Amino acid sequence: MKFRNDPKKILIIRLSSLGDIVVLTSIFRRFRERFPSAQIDFVVKKEFKSLVVGNSFLSNVITYQAQPSLKGWLMLCRYFREQKYDLFVDMHNNLRSKILGFYLRKTPRLRYHKPRLRRFLLFYCWINLFPRSFRLMNEYFKTLAPLEIKPKDAKPEIFLHQTVRQKALDILSRNAISKPFVVILAIAAWKNKRYPLAKMEEVAKRIHEEFQVSVVYLGSENDTYLNELQYLPSGKIARITGQSNLEESIAILQESVLVIGNDTGLTYAAEAVGVTVVLILGPTSHETGAGHYGKRSITVQKKLFCRPCSQKGDRICYRKHQYCMENITIDEILSAARQILTGEN
Repeated sequence: MKFRNDPKKILIIRLSSLGDIVVLTSIFRRFRERFPSAQIDFVVKKEFKSLVVGNSFLSNVITYQAQPSLKGWLMLCRYFREQKYDLFVDMHNNLRSKILGFYLRKTPRLRYHKPRLRRFLLFYCWINLFPRSFRLMNEYFKTLAPLEIKPKDAKPEIFLHQTVRQKALDILSRNAISKPFVVILAIAAWKNKRYPLAKMEEVAKRIHEEFQVSVVYLGSENDTYLNELQYLPSGKIARITGQSNLEESIAILQESVLVIGNDTGLTYAAEAVGVTVVLILGPTSHETGAGHYGKRSITVQKKLFCRPCSQKGDRICYRKHQYCMENITIDEILSAARQILTGEN
């Protein structure tokens, strides 16, 4: 289907997940530069609206509830059809986005193609057909190649309002945390992606002792396993869980000097607000879309024949031990943190 050289109304869809949407934010600035006068609308799940609501490169952010009925989704699709978009960009490529594509079948479209076959061969046959340069952000930009939108100097970006940043400072103050501080994201949706909590606790203790900075464990009310943390000296190391929404959590990250985190969306959000990270990768890798983007950030991982073993890190480890996480030492993480905090890298 032929594209207009100057589309006036553009619809982009990516419904989830947190990390994927954070990486996708890298395209919005380039889209606006390419089509400065166009209406650029973005469709996302309501729970992730705060990732893009402050993005001035978008004209409108359209949200939907996480679990709408099929009837509700079809009604939304009909609404989009009535808007008569000139271009539809499907950056999700799932059932819902394909249904929307059917409703917009007369609209020129671009669709992100997931490397499903290559990942199947990698996970189950240990055949790696991915180039070393494979990055999720670059794949998004490849989708946009027909529009001559290029990834030069592109990076994930999240924009927060000053009032949100003040709320974050208030939360830190209530927990007796002052700057400078380091955030540790010991969380992840899947257990296999979490660095052992006891080791992470030792990382926090040694970071505090060596650099004389406060440390914050950040999480949601659902991250109940953080209740197992034992070493929490007042004013030095704090556990902040269930006290902040997504936007406020990102604002807390923005106030920190360093984030040490597992492969979870908030780690990528930290980079999107300009914070350097130490990213700990176990069952996932750059082939699954994981990996840092910041120039000074560092990824700590082990090269093993069995990793990556799944797209989300949700596959039960079939080896005697989960070597991809257990073999990463505390000293390796501290060394990466030291390079960043002392400016050695």
